[in-house]
Amino acid sequence: MANLQHIHQLHKQYNGKSVLVKSLDVSLNEAFDSANIKKGFDNNALASLGKDYSNYFDLGLEADVALLFIDVSNFSTRYGALRGQEVANFFHQYYDLIIPIIYKYNGEVEKIIGDGIIAVFGPPFSKNNISQNIINAYNCAKEVIQLTYGNKFQSKVALHAGVINYFKNKSGLYSEFTMVGKPLTELFRLESIAEDGTICYFGNSLVSGLFLKTVLKNALENLDSKRKVKWSHGITDFANIKGIDYNKLVTVSLNEL
Repeated sequence: MANLQHIHQLHKQYNGKSVLVKSLDVSLNEAFDSANIKKGFDNNALASLGKDYSNYFDLGLEADVALLFIDVSNFSTRYGALRGQEVANFFHQYYDLIIPIIYKYNGEVEKIIGDGIIAVFGPPFSKNNISQNIINAYNCAKEVIQLTYGNKFQSKVALHAGVINYFKNKSGLYSEFTMVGKPLTELFRLESIAEDGTICYFGNSLVSGLFLKTVLKNALENLDSKRKVKWSHGITDFANIKGIDYNKLVTVSLNEL
């Protein structure tokens, strides 16, 4: 997981509401002092965030979360000619567009990998139950797709859910918290087969199971009643992928009316 200092800085930059903003306020000048860095992320600092943070980060409590892998469709193919500052400018514009949407739906940026952003919706960052976290993640994904549809930032989003753990990495100057678990591996595999400009999730998964429930189904159908768009779900089979228990892909496509 991105170190807490990184999360803290993202929330300050994009007006996020995380408790990390106030509790881990390490200035840029202080960040050059390894003693201050260590002090900012020791157990006492984590304890000040509340027992939930300590339980998940220090004690390794299992977390039931929803996950998104958001990335620009075919970035290398479409923008392979960009160099240096041009690439940096593109990414800055992309982050400025996407990260506020993640925060809007109570998500947290777990990791940024170039044009890819992994977001987590769940404890300790969210106190919602897994159903609501999946709904929030799905609504976030829909807004990302709609906002980037047909322009230079056109994206694809993989949506998954499951139980993960946060592993505390005590090496180096920063206390980093790596998210581990099979759902994360499955998320990466899902992103690799995702279609451009769509949201995708596994059939017969926790996500698809929740979507079949009447209450959630109605909530999703009514979500865009005031917008001139229509969302359609299509199911396709895919070849077995090593380490993946699913063989059906649900693709959610945007159709402008």
